[in-house]
Amino acid sequence: MAKNHGERQSRVPLSRRRFVKTIGAVGVAGGLAGCGGQQAGSTSTPTGGVDAPTPAAVDKKTLRKIQELAYVTNQTLPAMPLLEKLAQSFQTTDDWNVPAKDSPKAQLYWPTEWLPRSGAWTRTDEASDERLTFAQWAVPKDSQYNTWNGKNFGEARRMLFDRFMKYNLADREYTGYVVSDWTLDGTTLTLSIREGQAWHNGDPVTATDVANQIKLDCYNGESLNTFIAPEDKGTLSEKITATDTTTVELSLVKAVNEEILLAYLQPTYLVAHDDTYGTFVTKLDEAGSTDERSSALGELTSHTKSEPIGSGPFQFEDADTRRTLLKKFEDHPDADAMNYSEVEYLYKPENQGRWDSLINGETDGSATLFMPSNKLNQLPDTVQVSLIPRHWGLGLVFNFDEKPVDDPRIRKAIAHVINRKAVANNSGAGTNSKIAVTYPSGLTGEFTGQIEGTWLEGVTEAFQTYGRGMSQSEEAAALLEKAGYQKQNGTWKKDGEPLSLPIKGPSGFSDWVSGAQTIVSQLKQFGIEAEAVMKDTSTYWGKDYTNGDFVVGLQGWASYDYSHPFFHFQWLFDSWDAKNAWNLPSDFTSPVLHDQERDGETVTPARLVSELSTSEE
Repeated sequence: MAKNHGERQSRVPLSRRRFVKTIGAVGVAGGLAGCGGQQAGSTSTPTGGVDAPTPAAVDKKTLRKIQELAYVTNQTLPAMPLLEKLAQSFQTTDDWNVPAKDSPKAQLYWPTEWLPRSGAWTRTDEASDERLTFAQWAVPKDSQYNTWNGKNFGEARRMLFDRFMKYNLADREYTGYVVSDWTLDGTTLTLSIREGQAWHNGDPVTATDVANQIKLDCYNGESLNTFIAPEDKGTLSEKITATDTTTVELSLVKAVNEEILLAYLQPTYLVAHDDTYGTFVTKLDEAGSTDERSSALGELTSHTKSEPIGSGPFQFEDADTRRTLLKKFEDHPDADAMNYSEVEYLYKPENQGRWDSLINGETDGSATLFMPSNKLNQLPDTVQVSLIPRHWGLGLVFNFDEKPVDDPRIRKAIAHVINRKAVANNSGAGTNSKIAVTYPSGLTGEFTGQIEGTWLEGVTEAFQTYGRGMSQSEEAAALLEKAGYQKQNGTWKKDGEPLSLPIKGPSGFSDWVSGAQTIVSQLKQFGIEAEAVMKDTSTYWGKDYTNGDFVVGLQGWASYDYSHPFFHFQWLFDSWDAKNAWNLPSDFTSPVLHDQERDGETVTPARLVSELSTSEE
């Protein structure tokens, strides 16, 4: 999908429901034609030519917990993972020097931000244009740049603000940027601030700015607060401190896996210029009650900033109804790496407009964008498509308060009937952008071989594949019969009533609609009365999904852009969505994979997720 699924400033797992709420009606109105991606295939280099990374070492205790959670997911199916995806990222090569599409440099979160900063996206000597041009969703003059407001957080943020760290999605590698270095010693995380960083008004970037950024994120409910002040946000001022001008210390309530901490910190944009946001920090720090803190937070989240003081390599110049214009900030540490003076973001509220702009040369690239095969074929040879793993994909979620899907036998029967390979192919719209999940387990890494090669090494035979690539009608029939159903005149019935499975989803997500139609066709062919009920996108996320008004719904089954399994299991078992929209119970009944991790078949997955966050790799 072209909108990066609500790319979050602090990497809090966002559902597509929360994404739509965040960007507002303006962003949704353009129609979300699908999820980014192109070539998947079944090659030895599944990320489109990039060699699969060497997996990071995982200690035995951590691996057991990951495998146990994967096994519970596989045996109980709190959600049904269907496919994983790659995102398409576009770069033009006629006037610009860019890395080859199969280069490891392209596997970043995101290329349009990091390649220019590193000097890997530069103007050629022959180019006459001094301006790098991208696209944005919201009306430029209506965009604002208070990240805690959320609504219409302008896409120009990519060059206006610097992120804390750089992250390579393929090899799980973190490298420093605004936070140049870090150390984790027990329950103390120390961050060092890059020298030479300056705000666009000339103020130096200091540890106070970084500490304020983290504080405001935590006050606003970002998940990092789970490890800092989960019980009392009033203590944040004591636990996040600038010990000098270049050092920030975070005091954690418990030891936490370093990769999990970095995943929360890495994508954070440095927005909290002290003169702009310091008063909000002071009010929140000094709030004497929950009501006072709520009031102060309301002031922060309603504040709009249309002409920001940024921290990135380009500064705000102006915005109108057509475009946002940025000028190079010469005092940025990496300004010399960029041999052009302007960056422009054109108002393109629909995928069709973005496709046409890349085809006709109006824009120079796109961070991610789903482009179907008929449009890919119209691209000139000067546009290359890089491929980026997103570590998530389309899935089915079940409302556990609704029959018959509260019965695990029904969920498993559905899993056996669905041909995930066909769903992936049809959802990919001729681009081979999706790959069917092999083991429905909550683990991602189909594109890089990390599931069998790392996370499930040595235990794959215990896992149910639910007939990937083929219909397993006998297994499905046996499960339905055990649940009391009989097939009568081609339809599965119980007590004379047909087994009915309405599947709701957002009509604006064309790849999801195609996937749902494929699933419905398969279920109906098997004798289940299925129906695709596609609702207006904002209505689905804002009403039906949020209120649990569905039996089976469409939703991402993993926490996108994260590779560590912790985030996916947190999403499946301990997220707002799992507890409120899906109405998951706290306990499940599942066979045991590792008896070192639990001593009976009754399991509380959220407890294992919490334990996983403190496991050290």
